[in-house]
Amino acid sequence: MTTVKTASFEYLIDLAKKNEDGGYTFTLDGESYQIEDVLEISRIATEHGYIVIY
Repeated sequence: MTTVKTASFEYLIDLAKKNEDGGYTFTLDGESYQIEDVLEISRIATEHGYIVIY
């Protein structure tokens, strides 16, 4: 059985925390990423097998 993971883009953006020195820390499924722009979130979520709902 295949599990389908979905998440709204708004929910994923809420997971990104702004860093004091610029950029964001985005954590998904226990993995943290240092990103410069929240638009990178869609790519990361897709790599984790999520379908992103806009």
